[in-house]
Amino acid sequence: MLRPYRVRAIDANRTIGRVPNGLLVIVNPTAGGGRAARLIPWLRQRLASRADARLMVTRRAGDAEEAAGEAGEAGIDRVVAVGGDGTVQEVANGVVEGGAAATVGIVPVGSGNDLARSLGLPRDPAAAWTVAIGRGERAVDLLLATGGDGRRRWFGSAGGIGFDAQVAAAMATRAGWQRGQIGYLLTTLAELRRFSNRRVELTLDGETTVQQVLFVAIANGEYYGGGMRIAPGAVVDDAWFDLCVVGDVSRLTALRQLANLYRGTHVHHPRVDMHRGSSVGIAGDAATLVHLDGEPFGGLPVQVELHPGRIIVAAPLR
Repeated sequence: MLRPYRVRAIDANRTIGRVPNGLLVIVNPTAGGGRAARLIPWLRQRLASRADARLMVTRRAGDAEEAAGEAGEAGIDRVVAVGGDGTVQEVANGVVEGGAAATVGIVPVGSGNDLARSLGLPRDPAAAWTVAIGRGERAVDLLLATGGDGRRRWFGSAGGIGFDAQVAAAMATRAGWQRGQIGYLLTTLAELRRFSNRRVELTLDGETTVQQVLFVAIANGEYYGGGMRIAPGAVVDDAWFDLCVVGDVSRLTALRQLANLYRGTHVHHPRVDMHRGSSVGIAGDAATLVHLDGEPFGGLPVQVELHPGRIIVAAPLR
């Protein structure tokens, strides 16, 4: 039997940090359908009087990760990601793999912003900026995914396999309004028509089951897919991930449950199982896709390990 879903006592692990002395602001101009790009003049004004600050606008995938990876050598102790979950993921990978001791700030202006939701960050960019460069800090868990080819990737919000990864792969080809919530819903409906449930071998903390699933989500926080409450009550610093296993349901049942995903009431469906763990391996057909924070990550197999308090994130003071 897999570990049952249960409530644990939470240590929020908040600290009071320093105002950053070295500041790198990384903007993904395509995030939020260009919403991030429109903030660039405003950001330049905020940084004009700071000799220790640098603004970087990315041009291609990987730019944010590369810049964040050089933060330590450049004496940067705060890296602010202006974009969505994909931008935050790049910055987190750069900071962690680069060995920097930098705090990560987030100005959530992407199409999803699920990690920001789970952290309780303001949605207003000006308010989020104040938090991103402020004194409040929080040690946040990260998850490390390893693919069958040995490729590794850190992620902070949620990953998954099966139908949700199929949608993520389709969304990766979308642009403009199609990257928003309406586009996500339309893509979900289109992919649901052609998706077939997958048989997978699921090993959670050493215990293995084989079952037919629509999808499996591995969540660090409550939200994924642009506001769906995939794991109600999940927190990003409790040293567990939350596992949502949606079993062998029909297309009609999946369609009926879409609204419940936003409310978090899908957990009451008899073919939805919730668990908590620190390590999960999923094996199956290599054509079964994987996503991390909505970014495609190839196909099965995949192994995911939780690393408690792996990164420091700027967060609201309490």
